[in-house]
Amino acid sequence: MFIVLIAGLTCLALCGWQLTRSRFTADRDRRAALMTVRLATGAATPGPVRESVLLVHVPGFLAGVHKKLRPNESADDITLKLLRAGASSRLNAELYMAGRVALTALAVLAGFALGDGSGRIVLAVAFAAVSIVVPGFLLSRAASRRTERIDSDLPHFVDQLAIAIEAGMTFDAALNYIVEASEGPLIEEMKRVLTELKVGQSRASALRSFAVRVGSDESTAFANAVVSSDQLGSPLAGILRSQAADLRHRRQMHAEERAQKAPVKMLFPMVLFILPVMFVVILAPAFLAENSIL
Repeated sequence: MFIVLIAGLTCLALCGWQLTRSRFTADRDRRAALMTVRLATGAATPGPVRESVLLVHVPGFLAGVHKKLRPNESADDITLKLLRAGASSRLNAELYMAGRVALTALAVLAGFALGDGSGRIVLAVAFAAVSIVVPGFLLSRAASRRTERIDSDLPHFVDQLAIAIEAGMTFDAALNYIVEASEGPLIEEMKRVLTELKVGQSRASALRSFAVRVGSDESTAFANAVVSSDQLGSPLAGILRSQAADLRHRRQMHAEERAQKAPVKMLFPMVLFILPVMFVVILAPAFLAENSIL
């Protein structure tokens, strides 16, 4: 029960840090810019400059500690997870790693402060384990939920795209039209695709980047269909129509698969919670009657 309470406090601390992180990042960037200007003009004072340098370099130092402690988890892997969770615009890999190390250090200190005797070490290790696991779990959970939303919206989006192209629009114009009239995580990804196209990136590269960011089979199939249409010169509207039907078929198959897994997932709670109660209800009257006869 105590570990659950600590996990809840950790989640609350993470939420608070997430809400205040954007302001901290803006303040840090502003201080860094002011420090650069003051150094260039020779008007910097020792106190503010020293404070700004500390605020700028502490996240980098903590991120370096994270890289040494977890060398298998690179900054590129964390960036990809942040992209899939939709948090890349508010959080980067360096801040994530720094926050994780800082949270672990605070958890260890809290364990030593709240514990007594030899229990301090056990409590500190437990707190540290929770602080290490919880951020990754929350990030993976957010990424999976966002991917599910994108996959569920993708068939309808492809249908709209096919209708707009059949009406005479080009792919880029149809994409821009739908993005301006809709919202959601899929629309956010398509805005990124449009941005990449505007800066000169090829359509194939932008769509493949979209598939990598989302990380699902449905998004990869959509990107491959559009790229194949460009390479082969096939009518894009017809390919999108068939692609929408295929995406709906995939979604139906996933729903059937989840329905088939449901009885297996229900087996454990039934054995643990329902069957013991049934045994008590069935056997308790006979046991009480036997004791009353004796």
